[in-house]
Order: sequence, then structure tokens, then C-alpha cells
Amino acid sequence: MTISGVSYYQPLYSVDTGQNSNTANEQDGQNGNDQTQTKNQNRHELTHEQKMQVIELQQRDTEVRMHEAAHIAAGAGLTTGATYSYQRGPDNKMYAIGGEVGIDTSPGSTAQETLKKAGQIKRAALAPAQPSAADLQVAATATSMEIEAKIEIQKNQTQETKEKTDQNTQDPQSRQERANYLNEQLKNPYTAMSTDYTSTTIGVF
Repeated sequence: MTISGVSYYQPLYSVDTGQNSNTANEQDGQNGNDQTQTKNQNRHELTHEQKMQVIELQQRDTEVRMHEAAHIAAGAGLTTGATYSYQRGPDNKMYAIGGEVGIDTSPGSTAQETLKKAGQIKRAALAPAQPSAADLQVAATATSMEIEAKIEIQKNQTQETKEKTDQNTQDPQSRQERANYLNEQLKNPYTAMSTDYTSTTIGVF
């Protein structure tokens, strides 16, 4: 990514041909050496335009690194390390002007896991103060994952409810007979005991 509206220039250094060291008057040799030393120092100083360019690059470098750090912090466990693209400034230093972070957007092993993962993906994508177009696209993908996961979870819950209902409605006659039997036992608790006595014999001679 490049900074729009900013022109960059490489450092402009003059080349010393050695002519400045030869003066017409040998008595002024010492003064000539002093002037040459001053020129050597001045030619390495940045122009006002170059200094402004360095400031822009420093600001961009800070912005890029904070942007990618926000992705990594919010997407811990799903993100990879950041990679950067660089530009050399007039001060001969390298500045980050673009960056990217990889993130795992594959679904989870279950709908619940996918729902949780999609939420973290979206948080990671929207973590920077100014999300990029790519960040917004990842967030949209995560939102689609959330919707699909919620539909799957709802489908599973409906199926489980249906299965429980089917189990409760199976063999209603047997359940009614069982209920009637229990009611009879509550009315006459000796019925079961009487039945057992008539079917059991002891002390046969």
C-alpha cells in the first residue's frame, strides 16, 4: 500500500570531484580545507521537502504496525504473524508502508464451534481503528459464517425437539394402561400383596 498524494524522492547527494581542494592561493589552503569540510557536512543534510517526507513515512510506519498489531491481538489463535512492505526514505532508513496478517476462516467441527470462531474472526477483522476494504470483506465473510451456523444450530434443536416428541407419543395405549395400573395401586395398596399371597404356597407336608 502506498501513501496517496505524496511524492517520494531518493536522497540527493553531490559528488566531490576534488577541485575544491585545489585553491589558487596556497596561503589560503587551511581556509579551503575548512570550507570543504563544511560542504561535506551540508551535502548530507536533508532538504525541507525531504524532512517532510521522512515525517510522513514515520507516521505511516507507526500506523501500519498498530493496524496489524490490532488484528493479531484480537485474532489470537487464528492469525499469523504480520508481513510488511517497505520503502526507503531520504534518510536511507526503511519504513513500513503496507502490511497484512493471515487469518483462518475455515468453519469449526460443529455449528457451535463455527459460531464462536466466526465471532472472533469478525472482531479481529474490525479491530483496527480504520479497517481496510480487505478487513471489511473478511468481516462480511465471518457474518455469513455466523448466519449459517445459527441456522444449523436451530435445525439441530428442532430435530431434537421432534425426536423427543415422537418418543413421548409412541405406544399411547401402553402408557395409558400403565397409568391406570398405578392409579389402581394407589387406591388399593393391598391388591398387589393379595395377588402374591394367592400364588405362593409354603409349609407343604
